[in-house]
Amino acid sequence: IARELHDLVGHHLTALSLNLEVAGHLVVNEDASDHVTRARNTAKQLLSDVREVVSELRDDEGIQLTDALRDLTEGVPGLEVHLELPPRFAVGDSRRAQVLLRCTQEIITNAVRHARARNLWLRFEEGEGGKLMLKASDDGRGAIEFKPGNGLNGMRERLAEVGGKLAIQTQRNHGFVLEASLPTEHAV
Repeated sequence: IARELHDLVGHHLTALSLNLEVAGHLVVNEDASDHVTRARNTAKQLLSDVREVVSELRDDEGIQLTDALRDLTEGVPGLEVHLELPPRFAVGDSRRAQVLLRCTQEIITNAVRHARARNLWLRFEEGEGGKLMLKASDDGRGAIEFKPGNGLNGMRERLAEVGGKLAIQTQRNHGFVLEASLPTEHAV
């Protein structure tokens, strides 16, 4: 439950908080109105996501990830997300698809909240031996000493539950690089 709350709700609450913070610093004018509208839209998206999760739990066909990933990465305040994925990227096993989506949410949240990145590059591919790969890097501030928090620990746990692994590299002023890999349902 803690991972679901952190990964699902945390992503949208971060976006909501950023928009509301911006709106709070602006004089009441048209610009402020736009930011408040964005915040309201984000809250609506959160409700939509909760409904989607409930529906996906009942769906045994897996998840078409192309649209889900594009929806997730569009319109993140202050962050340009560069998404690279195979055409019609789908994962037959809904559990593995959920792991990829939650990992992506965590990466986006961390790029905004902790790295203060302006750009995030996300690449999804099928690697050797039938592995699904998520490669992420940002142009954020990086870190000299890195200690994973609840989000990254949750990501590592999620990946381990489906036979996956997480590798992280960071260096001060050189951003953050992350690689997540997990076997496809056929490779297990």
